[in-house]
Parts: sequence; structure tokens; C-alpha cells
Amino acid sequence: MSISSLDQTAAKPDYGAAYAELRRTVIAAGLLKRRYGYYLAYTSFCFALLSVGVALPFFFPASLGWSALASIVIGFAMVQIGLIGHDAGHLEIFRGTKKNWLLGQLCWSISTGVSFWYWNDRHNRHHGHTNEMDKDPDIQGGGPFAVAFTDEEAAARHGWRRALIKYQVVLVLLGLLLYTFAFRAEGWLYTMQKLKSTRRLLEITLLTLNIVLWLTFIIALGWRGFGIFFASNVVGSAYFVATIAPNHNGMPIWARDGKLSFLERQVLSSRDLTSHPVWDFLYGGLNYQIEHHLFPTIPRVNLKRAQAIIQPFCEAHGLSYEVTDPLTAYWQVYSELRRVGNAAIEI
Repeated sequence: MSISSLDQTAAKPDYGAAYAELRRTVIAAGLLKRRYGYYLAYTSFCFALLSVGVALPFFFPASLGWSALASIVIGFAMVQIGLIGHDAGHLEIFRGTKKNWLLGQLCWSISTGVSFWYWNDRHNRHHGHTNEMDKDPDIQGGGPFAVAFTDEEAAARHGWRRALIKYQVVLVLLGLLLYTFAFRAEGWLYTMQKLKSTRRLLEITLLTLNIVLWLTFIIALGWRGFGIFFASNVVGSAYFVATIAPNHNGMPIWARDGKLSFLERQVLSSRDLTSHPVWDFLYGGLNYQIEHHLFPTIPRVNLKRAQAIIQPFCEAHGLSYEVTDPLTAYWQVYSELRRVGNAAIEI
């Protein structure tokens, strides 16, 4: 999608006052209240699921089928646990910041092997600069050798880098299978380069603990254990990307100097998926992306109720509220990446 900018000369509503009004409504509805019972049950379920996946190879025959099942269960559980860590990073779970951070480190650094502090820093920058060129790390993640999200970015490529853009859909699909491995590496780099003193030492300890746990698993099972480790991370990569791809890709990307209110930026650059209990479970609440971006501290179990308030509010204030089913959203993402890729050859 081309870089967008809103007409600054036309008279616009006071979106700052509008958001303040919306926030008062959300608070009055009790949607920011903690949901300890929900998170206790859900977190227990996810860690129990991970334990089942890890235990499967030790109790069932060393067949391809059982190994594949273990890989799927482990990969699925790791993403679900990561999504709990995502909520902790947004302070959705506990009132106290440190308690959220401790849970976040358990979910990310120890369980997935991805640095919690790396993830939290990257994700908070994404929320603060959603779909803003050169500032949103999810767009920067395309990098000079990978995805071009806009016609302008494609035009800036030269030589073989531009030629690769034509095939970026295929390259993205292949690359996304290794997403978690890249996150692990980037997390280690962030820990060594950005964190200081006690926090860095603790994070290194937790990340090392994840490596030790996996090495123990691999040593106990041999090459089968290594295969399950690799396959589970591939499953986790594919599942994780599937949860985040529809959220902002194919939505407006803002100019570097674009002046947008918080309400405009978060609503216009985000896409909701249709509400359904299955989607709520699989996407971990990220299918309510508009609500999550407007109120990042809302516990995910309250997001559906928030949608009933926020969608009519946006429509009443002239803000386009994008909501579609998952298959249509994936097709929109695919079509946009393909369009930019094809356009790069014609430039």
C-alpha cells in the first residue's frame, strides 16, 4: 500500500477529546478491571499443554506420527504461552508492574527462548508508531533484503534486491517458517547490547536455562529430540505469524512526518477479525486488534465487550472500522504483498 497522509487542511473533529470520552465509557463499563481467575485458568492450561507435548515422546513409540504430534503440541503451546507473555508485557494481568514482568519472563525468556525485554521493547515501539515508516519495527523488520510493504519502498530498491521483491510472497512464506529462530537470535543480541547490569545478567541466565532445557530434551531423545525441537519451532513460527499477519498488513502506512492523533493512528491502521469463540482462542485476543491498540491494558477476555462499544463509536465519529473474516484478511495481505512485488518490476 502506498504511504498515506491525512489532509491536514480540512477541518477535523477533536479526536483527542473523542478518545477521552471513549476511555471514560470503557472505564465505566469495568473493562479495565483485572481478570485473575481467567488468566490463572488459561495460563495453567497452556503450561499443562506444553508439558503434555514434551512428555509425549517419552511415553509413546518413536514413530514419525507421534513425533509430529509432539512437535505440533509444543509449537502451539509455545505460541499460546507467548501470547500470555504479550498480555503481561501490556500489564493486562496483574496490577503491579513487576509481577507482570516476572510472568512475561517466564512465558518468553524461559519458555520460548525469546528475550522478554527484547520483545517488550519491540512491541511497545510498534504500538507507539503503528504502521509508521522507519519507526514501526514490524515494518522495519522487512529489512533491505526482504519485504517491501509500499510502492515507495519498492522503488528505493536497486539491482537484485528489487528483483527479489517480485518473488517476495514466496520468500516470505519460506522465511516465516524460521521466524522464531530469528527472534531468538535478535533477543540475544538485544540482551547483550542493550540491557545493563543485573537485568542483563538475569536475562542471560533465563535464556540459558531455556537452552539447557532443550539440550536435556535432545540428549535424552537423540536425533529424534533435535527433530522435535526444530519442527516445533517451525510450527510455532507459522502459527505465530498467522496470528499477527492480518493485524496491520495491507492497512494504511503513514508518512514519516504525518501528524495523526492517537485515535486515528490506531483505528485506521488496524484490522479486526470477525468475533467467534474459535478465533478468540486461536488468536489470543489479537483478532480484536483495534480494541487492543486503543486500550492495550484491557484483559483479552474483555475485548469482545469493548468491541461492542468501540465499533459504533468509531463509525459515529467518521473513522473507518475495518473488520473481516480471517480468510479474507489473509487474502488481502497476500494480494497487497503480491501487488507491491509486481509493481516493483514495472517501475
